[in-house]
Amino acid sequence: MYRQAVLIFIFIPSVFAVLDAAWWSSIAQLSTANLLAGAEVKSNCLNLDGLSPGQARICELFRDHMPAVGEGAKHALTECEHQFKNERWNCSKPPGADFIGPVHKLGTREAAFTYSIVSAGVSHEISRSCRLGLLQSCGCSTAERPHTVDAQWSWGGCGDNVDYGYRFARDFVDVREKEDMFPKRSADRGRSLMNRWNNEVGRKLLKRYTRPKCKCHGVSGSCNMKTCWMQLPSLRQVGNILVNKYKAARRIQINARGNMQVVGRPEKRDQVSQTKGGDRQSRRKSRALQTELVYLDDSPDYCSADRSQGTLGTRGRVCRRGSSGADSCDLLCCGRGYNTYTKETESKCNCKFQWCCKVVCQTCLNATQVDICK
Repeated sequence: MYRQAVLIFIFIPSVFAVLDAAWWSSIAQLSTANLLAGAEVKSNCLNLDGLSPGQARICELFRDHMPAVGEGAKHALTECEHQFKNERWNCSKPPGADFIGPVHKLGTREAAFTYSIVSAGVSHEISRSCRLGLLQSCGCSTAERPHTVDAQWSWGGCGDNVDYGYRFARDFVDVREKEDMFPKRSADRGRSLMNRWNNEVGRKLLKRYTRPKCKCHGVSGSCNMKTCWMQLPSLRQVGNILVNKYKAARRIQINARGNMQVVGRPEKRDQVSQTKGGDRQSRRKSRALQTELVYLDDSPDYCSADRSQGTLGTRGRVCRRGSSGADSCDLLCCGRGYNTYTKETESKCNCKFQWCCKVVCQTCLNATQVDICK
């Protein structure tokens, strides 16, 4: 049912603008209540800002999946903010905006990270929801026993269904990038190919780092029996891996045939060496590239707000005087300097136990200095 229904909408032609990444904002704000409300769901899905026609139709068909998609997107954006909290670009939305997450006007490293972590987050939450029995069309993982699991241990605990999560996230997230009629060498087509590639990297890494998890059973911790199942990595683990991929991201260009090509290398993105004797080194490089993030455009310095580039600037950001890291006032404030304020906070102190039976505390004022970028 699932595969047939989704694939009907994969190749619907559209001129939907791939540069507007607001789909995750819309889907992250949907609540379980309004998605399961019945008659109003159809209009909700079709009228959501940022969803492409194909995504809206999948939303209608799999309304029970959408709360998981929304939670996955929110968790991914929270992880993005954690990973970049001290950087000039901190994965945040413009102040006062009524949407969630950043909007990327350029095909930068930062866009590559955002797309990959959101795709991984959606896949992660769908996989987990299958295991918890929250979705009608999937259940626990049916993965075969890995050869690393001892034959004496019991296999078949209710594992995270990463295969289903991978497929659903691929179809829902990537469908928007396939609904285009862009010329082969246009900037929009290049951005669409870049987005699809980075979406896939996030999902592949999630799947690659899914591992067997085992638990002992027995009287008084004797571990007479051991049950194993497949368990997803945490989103924090995926975020840590993707940050390293972000730092080592590869620049690409769109060649005359309209395909992605790594700058400085003649191979196309999906080309595997077929040299006589099997060039193992070339094949290893090709496999490694499949989990590397790619980008089209150089990143701006993110120092100043610029709506045309989707940058917020660093004015008003808290910095750390004397730090040698990315959060130092010199780096974060881009040489503009900073203002220092004294911030007073209240906290409980000098607490004493009073018979019987309560704790009595005093209220103390704490003064700290805060440095704010000009």
